[in-house]
Amino acid sequence: MEGENFCGLAEMYGPRNAIHKISIDYRLAEPYWSKGIASETVSLMTGYLFRKAGIKIITASTMIENKASAKVLKKNGFTLIYHNVAEDWGYEAPTATDKWLLLSLQE
Repeated sequence: MEGENFCGLAEMYGPRNAIHKISIDYRLAEPYWSKGIASETVSLMTGYLFRKAGIKIITASTMIENKASAKVLKKNGFTLIYHNVAEDWGYEAPTATDKWLLLSLQE
């Protein structure tokens, strides 16, 4: 549509139905950074996954240098579980990442 810009994306991927686990990811175009969009998006995704989709475990990864993304996850209750893990994100060399975890407290 004319006059509208791409803001970013959010995704849920890698479901492990047997253990009620899924991973989330989000990316924003730079003009939309520091506006609370990522925090609100993660809140909406985790709320939906826990309350409507029967998910009990949510994981996420961040590039180590992306402190803003780490802050988004912390704000939404995620806990850092692994630091400096090499992952293949499609670049020439492995990407150094941090791994995050959020568990549902509901039975």
